[in-house]
Amino acid sequence: MIKPEGTLTSSQHEILAVVWDRGDQGATVTEIWQAIAAQRRVGRTTILNLVDRLERRNWLVRRDREKPCHYLAMLGREQTAVFLAGGFVDEFFAGSASHLVMSLLGSKRLKPGEIERLRQLLEDHSQPSHQPKGE
Repeated sequence: MIKPEGTLTSSQHEILAVVWDRGDQGATVTEIWQAIAAQRRVGRTTILNLVDRLERRNWLVRRDREKPCHYLAMLGREQTAVFLAGGFVDEFFAGSASHLVMSLLGSKRLKPGEIERLRQLLEDHSQPSHQPKGE
């Protein structure tokens, strides 16, 4: 499977969100533009250019068996989050997820409920059933 290149701007993420919401049928440029234009002022040409960039960087794939052509996301929402988060941790925290969490704790951006959720996730993932084979 070809992996997408680079990160996403907020506008590009907005386009992917429309495509994800359309499911397996994908979305046309017009459908993407209409969905975004319902939320904020944006030109169709702007959306067309952003879609083209996303396709060239393998974030979107064109399904042109039908006219007009529909675009599908190369990765699902969750896969995209994992892909982007991994790149962010690698780039800004030298691959250390704990440094990321420590920076969030230091910035006081985590709410008590989020800290408890992280604690639970860490506990769940440290159980033997989550250990890689060979450990």
